[in-house]
Amino acid sequence: MLVQIEQRLQDPPRFLMVPADEAFIFGLPFLLGMVGKVLISGFIVGLVLWMIWRRLKGDGGLVMMIGAFYWYIPSTVNMFAGLPDSSVSVWEG
Repeated sequence: MLVQIEQRLQDPPRFLMVPADEAFIFGLPFLLGMVGKVLISGFIVGLVLWMIWRRLKGDGGLVMMIGAFYWYIPSTVNMFAGLPDSSVSVWEG
């Protein structure tokens, strides 16, 4: 019996060969531009937001951004309230 193990489980979800987060960042303003009959403005806003998002995300991707938020945003933020405090450098057990 041959069992195949997926080699790309950590890859981000994709939509039309683009990572899903980038597709959402570009697609939402574009779709709003279509609905509001300002297609060119929606396209330009979506393109600018997409370029800013790619620059912020960098090579590390979304996982690295979440890690940076954990380390640099105060621990009182509700999003990280359940995690250990990031300001402690050595934990004694």
